[in-house]
Amino acid sequence: MNKKQKILLIKTGALGDMILFSFSINVASRAYKNADIYLLTSKQYVEIYQGCNLIKQIFAMPEGRNIFHLFNIAKEIRKMRFQKIFDLQGNLKTNFYTFLFRGKERIGLYKKSSGKIFLTKSVKKKYGINPVDHQKMFWNKTIGVKIEGELQLWIPEEKKQGFSHFFKKYGLLPKNYVVFHPSASIEWKTKKWIPEYWARLGEFFSQKNLPVVFIGDKNSVGINEQIIKLMKGKSINIAGKTDFFKLALVIQQSKMCITTDSGPMHIGSASKTDTIAIFGPTNPNWHAAPGVKTIKSKINCSPCYKKRCTHYSCMKSITPEKILDLIEIENQ
Repeated sequence: MNKKQKILLIKTGALGDMILFSFSINVASRAYKNADIYLLTSKQYVEIYQGCNLIKQIFAMPEGRNIFHLFNIAKEIRKMRFQKIFDLQGNLKTNFYTFLFRGKERIGLYKKSSGKIFLTKSVKKKYGINPVDHQKMFWNKTIGVKIEGELQLWIPEEKKQGFSHFFKKYGLLPKNYVVFHPSASIEWKTKKWIPEYWARLGEFFSQKNLPVVFIGDKNSVGINEQIIKLMKGKSINIAGKTDFFKLALVIQQSKMCITTDSGPMHIGSASKTDTIAIFGPTNPNWHAAPGVKTIKSKINCSPCYKKRCTHYSCMKSITPEKILDLIEIENQ
């Protein structure tokens, strides 16, 4: 009797990319139906796939430069004797990992040509291409067969059952509130929309008897409170109070999610929630998740990909009325 094939997928971040990576997990499970699929990812993203029934085991990469921990993981992975290792992170470090882990076939994306020496089959990373399309390109080139995948969230049943407490606590009803995510990663100050604009948009929904739930990590608490003080109507700030699954359920059960170019945009896409993403310094053609409606600045300097700016003209040019026009068009 033939032993089951073992396949290791490598993807280490960031949050949005990890959610979009569900596409590749679905493709791999369909391409190798009789194989066990394993995942190596960063410790902070293990939670996202803990409920995924397509993954046999998740290996967590150590934070920082913990060489001892890396050695132990490498030792454990080598014992598994993986027939194929797919590196979809595609940096020099993860290219080296495929060699360190002694995969029989080491197939991956590469950024620097030096990364190719660690791979038995390599695909050059492309830029200016949507991340899901990039995954499609990778799989078409590496397995030679076109297999469709889709974005998916694997939320454990106990998390779903316990979520009713959220509605009771805040006096909300499913599909009867709107989610706002005004923040972005700390270094990307230019991705943040204007607080006064968020407040005006929030008041529109309040007039429709739709409470606004503000989300984000602990660094988002301040900007959320600033916006709440500027607006009228019911609003709730749960920034810093959710794990990944609770955040996903808050978005999934909402009527609409409006967000910056950030992780919640990808959660909205994967959960099939009506989602609008605001783009200023970045290009939606390169970064928007499937099914997400986007609004972008049309000024000459956008997209600039600068993380700091003195005038924020791109974000100032996207007024609340432009987003409301988009909502009205969709409702016609």
